[in-house]
Order: sequence, then structure tokens, then C-alpha cells
Amino acid sequence: MTSLRFTTIRKKITKVYSTNTWLVNLLKSLAISGLILYLFYVLLSNHPCCRTSKLFATHKWLNSNAIFSLSEERGTTDLSHVVFGIAGSSNTWNTKRAYIESWWRPNVTRGYLFLDRPPTMFLPWAPSSPPFRISENTSRFKEYDKHAMPFAIRMVRVISETFREERENVRWYVMADDDTVLFIDNLVEVLRKYDHTKHYYVGSNSECVASNADHSFQMAFGGAGYALSYPLAEAVAKNLDECLMRYPALFGSDHILQSCIADLGVSLTYERGFHQAGSRRECCDITHATGTNVTEVQFRGCLKNELTG
Repeated sequence: MTSLRFTTIRKKITKVYSTNTWLVNLLKSLAISGLILYLFYVLLSNHPCCRTSKLFATHKWLNSNAIFSLSEERGTTDLSHVVFGIAGSSNTWNTKRAYIESWWRPNVTRGYLFLDRPPTMFLPWAPSSPPFRISENTSRFKEYDKHAMPFAIRMVRVISETFREERENVRWYVMADDDTVLFIDNLVEVLRKYDHTKHYYVGSNSECVASNADHSFQMAFGGAGYALSYPLAEAVAKNLDECLMRYPALFGSDHILQSCIADLGVSLTYERGFHQAGSRRECCDITHATGTNVTEVQFRGCLKNELTG
């Protein structure tokens, strides 16, 4: 009886196996075909994980080697790749020049101070100050100048005028006010983290919540400075005049620029190292320790003539 049951079970198993033989053969064929295709992929592909074989190295991987060489040639971002655009006024330059001269390095840093009129009282121009330019006449935008902040259009156009002045071997444009204190070595370290070939708007909003609420929490404040990558600066310069007509009533230059950048689909990349004092109305005195590279920054209340633009 037991022998009969065993024979019956064996026949059933044999029958099932015979029925599924075609499926097993199909799976084997697919596995072999897949292995062959994978071997071809390993030998011929440019994918980084598959570069163990040298059989086709001289032909297939030429492009990747060229890209690597180009990356080496470009090197790491340094101060020579950064251009500064500083918005200033001839009326207040006498009280604010110390802020800029504290970090400006003559014949090293690149950029310009944009003034509203020729600084005749400061001529001959001090070599310790950035070279100056006179801002373009903005009277053609008079119809669109309903901004509460005086000279908002002139100040926001500093980015386009800076871009026009300096384009060669530039990776970043840093916008600042004439009382912005920058630690430029730290700034360069921050900018190195980002791909300058992409669209970046790097900065921070105000440390004063009320200022952010009045303007935008997505806006970088020019008092702290902010950076635009070359491609973004190029796009902004191209579209800025149209943007000025589109936003005639925003408060000031920083908000206008942020709106123009947002229209390009770019949002603010936050870097908390940019500090904007907001409405606290603090100014500072800057002193250089004799015989050292130490700069002391002492904050104090602003004088009346330091609060006018």
C-alpha cells in the first residue's frame, strides 16, 4: 500500500515537472541573455561603476577624461573669481568709507563702488577705496518709481551695471551696501560650497522679524550682502529693466531684486553667516591692531548723518 502511494506521488511530480519544463527552459534562456547583455554593458558603457575594463578605454572614455581635465583646469573658487558691486552715495561716503576700506584689498579684490554723482570732494580718489563708477541715469523709469525707498531703482541696477563692467573669469557677484562689513576669506569659503555654473541666490534674511514681515522672509538683505552666481546675474541683468516696470511699488531695492529673481524660478539659499541688523540701527567703528592682521569691529548707535542714503 505504501509503495503504491509513493509511486502515485512520484508520477504526479514527474507530470508537473514535465508540464513546466518549457517555463524552466524559458527562464534559463532569459537568464543567459541577460548575462550576455550585462557583459556588453560592462565593456561598452561609460557608466562610472563599469570602468574596470581597459579594453575600450582609449575610445569610449575620452569624454569623461576630458571633463575631468576641464574640472581640474577650472580649479577651486578663490577671491579672484568674485566681483563686488557696492551701492553708495557721495553724500555719506566720508562717514562710511571706513567700513568698505576695512575689507577691501587694493589690486586684489575686484569690483566697483557705484555713486549717485561725481565725488569731487574726495578727489584725488584714495587707492585704499574701491574704484568708483557713477550710476546710470534712471529718469526713464520715473513713471515706475513709486517706491518708498529713495533711489531704489538706482541701487537695484547696481547688479546689472556691475555685470556689464566685469564678466571675464567671474563666478560670483556679491552685492553690498556702503556700510557692509565683509570677511571676504570666509565669504569665499562659503561660495565654494555651491556650483557657480547653476543659478544661486545666496544670503540671509534679517535678524529682525519685523523687517522680514515688512518685506519678505525669502529676501536677502543688502546690508548683510548677498551673492549671485554668474548665470543668475546674467539672467537678472537681461531682464531687470522689464522687472522694474513690473514692480513699481515695492519698498526698496532688495525686495525688487528678490521679486525679479523669484520670477526666474530661483529661491533664496540661506547662509546664516550673512548678518543683517535690521531695524536696530547699529553702526560700528573699525580699528586695525598695529602690526597684526586683527581687525576690531565695535558696534554702537548710528549718528544722524549715517542713516541717510
